[in-house]
Amino acid sequence: MRVISHPMRLDSAGAIVTIDDTSDRAAAELTGHVISCLAGERTLSPLYGVRDPSGQGVSPSAVARAIAVCEPELTARAVTITDAGSDTVRVQVDVEWSQQ
Repeated sequence: MRVISHPMRLDSAGAIVTIDDTSDRAAAELTGHVISCLAGERTLSPLYGVRDPSGQGVSPSAVARAIAVCEPELTARAVTITDAGSDTVRVQVDVEWSQQ
C-alpha cells in the first residue's frame, strides 16, 4: 500500500511524495522517527522513542530496544553510534522487516 512519506514533501511535479509501506525507504523513515524522539516526547504515545535517562547519549542496545518496542515489525540487526563532534552523534541502523 502507498503511504505519504514523512516528512511530507512535494515532488518536482507538485504531487505529494508517497512510498510503499513495506519498502526499505519506509523502514528507514520509521527507524528515523523512533531514534529522533526521546521517550515521553510524544504525549499521546509516551513509550515511543529512545530512553536516555542519563542524558549522556544512547547505547546501541537502547536504540535496538526502542525500535523493537515502537516498531515491532522491524528488527534492528546492527546499530552503530559515532561521535560527529560538536555535541552531535550519528546513528546508523541496519533494520529488516519481520514476517508476522
